[in-house]
Amino acid sequence: MARAKLRGYVGDTREDLGATLDEIEHRLRPDVMAKKLGSWVSRSYDEDSTPWLIAAGVAVIGGVATVLWAIFADD
Repeated sequence: MARAKLRGYVGDTREDLGATLDEIEHRLRPDVMAKKLGSWVSRSYDEDSTPWLIAAGVAVIGGVATVLWAIFADD
């Protein structure tokens, strides 16, 4: 490869790498991830709400059990 052609290839590769890193940085931003998570939860709940309702029930029971344990424990 000629030196000029090699420099052009390296420059193009650096630009591609820079664009890829910018895209990765964008996708890992907390606000972007929160939007994706929110849309996934909404879509999942709309498709079948049963697992979400069961999970909410288990969470409530766990919270109540923790409060009762804290109140009535013999520490």
